[in-house]
Amino acid sequence: MRIYAIGDVHGMLDNLREVHDWIARDRAQHPGREVRIIHLGDYTDRGPDSRGVIDYLIASQGEDRIDLMGNHDRMFLRYATHPDWQDPKLYREKGYHYLHPSIGGGETLMSYGVDVPPGVLGLERAAEFHEAAAQAIPQAHLDYVAGLSLQHRIGDYLFVHAGIDPTRPPQDQTVEDLLWIREGWMDWQGTLPFTVVHGHTVVDDPEHHGYRIAIDTGAVFGDRLTCLVLDGDQAGILTGHNIRPLLPRG
Repeated sequence: MRIYAIGDVHGMLDNLREVHDWIARDRAQHPGREVRIIHLGDYTDRGPDSRGVIDYLIASQGEDRIDLMGNHDRMFLRYATHPDWQDPKLYREKGYHYLHPSIGGGETLMSYGVDVPPGVLGLERAAEFHEAAAQAIPQAHLDYVAGLSLQHRIGDYLFVHAGIDPTRPPQDQTVEDLLWIREGWMDWQGTLPFTVVHGHTVVDDPEHHGYRIAIDTGAVFGDRLTCLVLDGDQAGILTGHNIRPLLPRG
């Protein structure tokens, strides 16, 4: 099986379309191969066209694709459907609500035509925009996000948004860890019986640490949207011209 894994999109529709064009070109060069395309989540927030990204993903769904949920996607869904809900990790640790400028929910709502002024800091003001958001966001978009998976295993690879608690097996992971984990994961030095492919934490370049491969290269911050290609035990980064080998560090 030839696997294409795509990092955090964050409303960058042009980047997403470009990567899918590259995948189509690469697939044409490998006819007859079984293929899976896996998006690692965070389709919404910060970037200019979250609505366009979800429209694109819904329209292009197929049996050869798996879309995972990111922490931003869950925040988007919960804001639209449960106005009093706050992400337990984010609000507890930083006091941020969905429309805090650091989260980028305002950009998402604006992509749906909801006029959100910059700098909505107070939680009481975030609630002001909920009714308009609930009316503007299509039910099909909410259903799509609600149906996203949290993890997917193919052979020796486990695909998740943020990572895992390496002390527990995949079936015992918490939602918070799968969507948010950094501490105890990004600095872990052990081994696993599989390789975890994840996004969530921005890295300058894709990193292959043996037990994990990090591919969120910050497309929304002006960098590229990364597409990892896995074929057996071979890993590479798909570009507009070729596949650049990605070798384990050390």
